[in-house]
Amino acid sequence: MNAKMVKGVNSSVLPTISFDDLPGPKQQVILGNFTQISAESFHTHLEQWAKEYGSAYQMRLLNKPYLVISDPKIGLEIIKQRPKLFNRTERLEWLFADLGIHGVFSSNGDKWKRQRRLIMPAFSYKTLANFVPQLKSLSINLQAAIDKKIATGEVFNVHKLLQYFTIDITTSLVFGYQTNMLLGNADTSLRDNIDRLFRALNKRSKYPFPWWRYIRTPETRRIDKAREEVYQLAVSMITKAKVDLAGNSVLADEPETILQAMIVASDSEESKLTDDELVANILTLLLAGEDTTSNMLAWTLYYLAQNPSLQQQVIDEVSRVCDGDIEKVDLTALEQFEFIEAILREGLRLKGTAPLISAEPTEDTVLSNGIKVPKGTAIFILTRPGGLDEKVVACPEKFNPERWLSTPEKPVCPHLQSSHIPFGAGARHCPGERLAMMEGKAVIARLCWYYVISQPEQAPEVGEEFAFTMRPTNLALTLTPRK
Repeated sequence: MNAKMVKGVNSSVLPTISFDDLPGPKQQVILGNFTQISAESFHTHLEQWAKEYGSAYQMRLLNKPYLVISDPKIGLEIIKQRPKLFNRTERLEWLFADLGIHGVFSSNGDKWKRQRRLIMPAFSYKTLANFVPQLKSLSINLQAAIDKKIATGEVFNVHKLLQYFTIDITTSLVFGYQTNMLLGNADTSLRDNIDRLFRALNKRSKYPFPWWRYIRTPETRRIDKAREEVYQLAVSMITKAKVDLAGNSVLADEPETILQAMIVASDSEESKLTDDELVANILTLLLAGEDTTSNMLAWTLYYLAQNPSLQQQVIDEVSRVCDGDIEKVDLTALEQFEFIEAILREGLRLKGTAPLISAEPTEDTVLSNGIKVPKGTAIFILTRPGGLDEKVVACPEKFNPERWLSTPEKPVCPHLQSSHIPFGAGARHCPGERLAMMEGKAVIARLCWYYVISQPEQAPEVGEEFAFTMRPTNLALTLTPRK
């Protein structure tokens, strides 16, 4: 094949590999690989095909071709070149726009740059530091909810309580709205609406065209109703935030919510976020903050339940950092919980909540592995295979948080950060990573301190379900108060 100079990730002259020459699973006429993939196991299908067809292969969903990349080096090159050479896919944009959540996460170009600049102050160290008291209070609410279930002898779903916790904290931190799910609020409509929107995103992502705009079904009507109810809640919270800011000048310097911080950061008429943009970004934060964090915590507890010695190491770290009293947890303590962070990151390596990232080139591009990718080609980057490569990670199937800890004798494996990207990388790195880690540390510290975490005898096998994020299924855990 003749060498061809193509502007892209790699500027050198390479013998190029045509997209059409790539291997891939056998396709059906018209349908492509559409019927071979279920929405709930989307990521595992792609990962299995990567084992069969290599680190770069092609597939098609109806009339839409895809390039699937599992090589972490190539994946990182693509991710770090966003937004200059790669964008979010066009499909992702209209999927999010349809559900009213087309904010900074799904935007491209100048719209993304402007929103990112205005939103980043909401995740500054100073802003997040103001949230620590609320985080501690809601962590105590989680403990109280667990104690109440234990006292009544009721069989309860720990993952469900974690979802209640993350929705309580996300609504509280994002716009100061108290859902009180952990305290027994019987109205689960917000949680149900979020779940319905997430599942809609996942199922609709398989289709190359928005058929639901033209064919109305009972489910599309339920999705529209969920979107409208969440939208109206967001609008009411924006109105309240503006009133609060107008009546209290102190909030401009010390905002109490992410929404207030976003409004303050965009206070000039030329650059401010419109109400529709504020709504879209609020809903994005609400969806992402609730689901990804609760799943991260559920997977972490799953591994801790199998490792009592790790639970003791968590207790030892908390005792050392907090002088023997977990109720002394503050921002400084959270930052010093290095072992707990290592546990969270090890869980993300094995069970990342974002197992794939989508992208498409803004112009004809040649990747550094020589693959020629035409402008607009949809790309799926698989984030898990890099962290499971035995050439990079010793005993990759083993849950071993120690691999994330550095000592003078043993530095952290230099490939881990480049082979494992649960929060993305480059300019579009997830701004909520620090907040997610703060929440994760607070919860894991408290649960290990007060409970023995285990799995019941004859517990069902835990599975994986893809619902735009990756969540556990059949997760059975037992929390027993420590003496």
